[in-house]
Amino acid sequence: MFPRKTLDPRDPRASSLLLPSESFDAGDFVLVGLPFDSSIPSRPGARMGPRAFREALPSLTTFGRGVELAGRVCRDLGDIDLPPTSVKVAHERVQSVAREIFAKGAKPFFIGGDNGLTGALFRGLADAQPDLRLGVAAIDSHYDVREYDDDESLLSGTPYRRALETSVVTGERTFLIGARDFANSSYYDRWVREQKINVVPVEAFDQKRAADIGREIRAKLETMCDAIFLSIDIDAVEMPGSSAAAPGGLQSRETIALVRELARSPKVIGCDLTELSPPWDVGGMTAKLAARLFLEVFAAVDSR
Repeated sequence: MFPRKTLDPRDPRASSLLLPSESFDAGDFVLVGLPFDSSIPSRPGARMGPRAFREALPSLTTFGRGVELAGRVCRDLGDIDLPPTSVKVAHERVQSVAREIFAKGAKPFFIGGDNGLTGALFRGLADAQPDLRLGVAAIDSHYDVREYDDDESLLSGTPYRRALETSVVTGERTFLIGARDFANSSYYDRWVREQKINVVPVEAFDQKRAADIGREIRAKLETMCDAIFLSIDIDAVEMPGSSAAAPGGLQSRETIALVRELARSPKVIGCDLTELSPPWDVGGMTAKLAARLFLEVFAAVDSR
């Protein structure tokens, strides 16, 4: 028999940062799971993303870049109950939770799940703070501005159109970062440019370091906005465990550096990470990347 492994108190795991909670206060950093994938037209499985994310956290420690996070707390509010049979109801529930969190002044990290629900997050934020000038830094290989007929026809490809339909988001204050060739249509490319959305293609990372790109975007948004929301669709990264994995995306180190720089802004009020799909992952690497990006955001936002 092999001896049972015991935890070393001198080497705390990142999972120790999570405190299961049913309540929160202003200023708290909170985690919310969005286990839903019914409106993803490609590979199913992202509904399992929140669980895989939490299971990946023990593989990482609480120490990085000379900063010890042990002792800090992220209130884990658990997963929202999202019915797989109704896209409309799922969006309504996510919008309601987002409205409550932003109205109380907490700082959320949402983990999914369907990227379409990001649109509900923007709507909840707009409900809570309708006069806010919000900046959007969205890391995504797709434009995700598809047209839709009604709330039951919402897809993973509609979140940023939904954001622009609110009172708090404009094209000039929206950056789509990591767009790939042959991942979008000419029709939506014209629409994006008509809305004056800022597109940063993945090829930009061949010319400049990811940290520099993140720093430049952060500086531009800070001059235009009252607050910034950071949205990460994991399919922008060349990793297997996403709903729409494809070659030619950002590398994991580039993504970490980019998120680190964007999250450093004192104006960041929330973040989501979507499309994590465990059935397609290899060795849990994509889930571990999601956990690492969470730690980058938590280290930046919670240190203020």
